[in-house]
Amino acid sequence: MYNFVWLSAGMGGLSLILAIFFLVKDLAYCERTQQKKLTYLLANWGMFLLAIVWIGLGISLYVLIQNQLTALK
Repeated sequence: MYNFVWLSAGMGGLSLILAIFFLVKDLAYCERTQQKKLTYLLANWGMFLLAIVWIGLGISLYVLIQNQLTALK
């Protein structure tokens, strides 16, 4: 069962790295082309927040599983 928790947290970490990469890349593009940052980067910020929440849920799932296993002993 722990494999799914670590796999989920790893995918969240990978998503976070990709979100930061694309955010920086698109931010540089907005600076070059003088586009509005708010509308162009909205999807990037959403991906960034989703990755943070994903990692948080993975950690909370791990803690909940640990609490249930220690309660059974």
